[in-house]
Amino acid sequence: MYGEKARMNNNYNIIRIQQYLNGELSSDEMYRLEREALDDPLLQDAIDGYRMQKEVSHRQLSLLQQRLAARIAQQAKERSTFYFSWQRLAIAATACVLMVLVLVLLWMRNQSLQPKTTEKEVEVALAPVAGGAVHVRAEAVNEAGFDAQPEGGWEQLNAHLAENAGRITVSGEVILMFEIDAEGKPTAIQHVGKADPLLLNEIRQVLTEGPIWKGSKGKLVLTRE
Repeated sequence: MYGEKARMNNNYNIIRIQQYLNGELSSDEMYRLEREALDDPLLQDAIDGYRMQKEVSHRQLSLLQQRLAARIAQQAKERSTFYFSWQRLAIAATACVLMVLVLVLLWMRNQSLQPKTTEKEVEVALAPVAGGAVHVRAEAVNEAGFDAQPEGGWEQLNAHLAENAGRITVSGEVILMFEIDAEGKPTAIQHVGKADPLLLNEIRQVLTEGPIWKGSKGKLVLTRE
């Protein structure tokens, strides 16, 4: 009987201690419990023990809550960063596409405004290609029996040959003998040694169309380079 009463008192004291620590007792009850604790060291130890246990529990709970709150905040921050990153990428991609479309439209508009070029026939006159310079000169052969000379001198004859050098197409050297007719023109033109027939024919034409000669017979060396 005494043991059951002791357990009931202990339970009662535990409930009162918990109510005291939780602030659920009235001022008179709290004062009375504190007076009892002053007279009963065991009761004071019990109150202190429960208070320490309660403080530890509160600290642990507070630490868990802080960790949980920090983790939730970090996850929210990561989600926010991820969302804003993708949002910015989407905005940038849309801006790039719009810029490309604008550039394409501007290019098409510019192409449509430019005048269309039409093909025109252009006549190109090709200038004759000048070959190397042609030199034709004549020199007198001073031999007995040949007294003919150009009336204007050898300079006049060579000037005539230079003006008509393009008519003599074959290069080479030839020795000519000829007679002077009544009009002062070379006639009966013959060559000495071997000579190209085409060269002889071209020289005869140029020579007979040249200056007037004086004398009866002439002999010269004509070179075409």
